[in-house]
Amino acid sequence: MAATLLGTSTGTVFGCTAETGILIDAFSISTTSDKQEVKNENGEVRLVAVFNPKAAISVSGTVAGTTGVVAASVGTALTLANVEAVGGVSAGLVIVDGVSIQKKPDGFKTISISASRYPLITA
Repeated sequence: MAATLLGTSTGTVFGCTAETGILIDAFSISTTSDKQEVKNENGEVRLVAVFNPKAAISVSGTVAGTTGVVAASVGTALTLANVEAVGGVSAGLVIVDGVSIQKKPDGFKTISISASRYPLITA
């Protein structure tokens, strides 16, 4: 059932887009980059180069199928409906870094995926 939003909320986003094979519990994107500092004779930073940005992506939730997110394999590309531009990384291939499955006697089977998005790698 869709949520009913009450009040004025320009630009607010509630929930996330459905992903194939999973009922999403959490989805996150965090952007980082490499950094090189040049210091003077007193150890003070005088120059900084920021380069090689990438986005770290994680998605977790209840397994609800056999395709899409639940079929992810380490080292392969993954298409995600919730990927968006964050911190300057707006394009690039999403490559799976890790997959974890969890089962409990009193709960549903869950999956967690970690991946990286590289803006200069597109295929």
